Amino acid sequence: MPWNDMGMAREGLSLMASFFAVASTFYFWLVRANRERAKLAACTVTGLRGTMLMAMEDTATYRRVAPGDNEIVLKYWLNLAIVNNSSLPNALLGIKVWVKFIDGRWHAMDVASADPEADLFPQNVDPLTTAGMKLTLATKCEGSIGGGFRERECAAGDALPELVPVRVELEALQGQTFVSEWLDDGRLLQRTTEQSGLAAA
Repeated sequence: MPWNDMGMAREGLSLMASFFAVASTFYFWLVRANRERAKLAACTVTGLRGTMLMAMEDTATYRRVAPGDNEIVLKYWLNLAIVNNSSLPNALLGIKVWVKFIDGRWHAMDVASADPEADLFPQNVDPLTTAGMKLTLATKCEGSIGGGFRERECAAGDALPELVPVRVELEALQGQTFVSEWLDDGRLLQRTTEQSGLAAA
């Protein structure tokens, strides 16, 4: 092979090696940047449970929701896992929850900790781990207060469709927000026989 051809071949191989090195560096930088990008998600651990709330049972929630005349307060319990899919730590600073009711309207829920002695925020979430949250959700709707424990549980279940759309918005550091949505299967909700029959149909 002539000397010039060998030189050109070496230059070509050198260029290819340089291109491969740059491409590899760029690829691994993208992978690292993607892994380090903030990514929080909410996942349900247990399904919704609910009841019609009496004022004396939870005065703080009842006062915040502030039902009017001919309105009742429905309270639900929801356990979440907050998943940090990033290789960097993050902090949860706030949460908003919406639930779609049987009338087709989304209700912005009053959100509180299921443990009255515990603060929900801030909550640190380590890299590639999960943090648990036990929430109570409350809203008001038309209805009349009455019935025993079973009837009040059914009132909360009957207010929701068979499959319950849930939307959660997480607020993290630097004003970032992350939205998760799913359908709750409603298996933990109590319903009247008539409502259950309609749902099954």
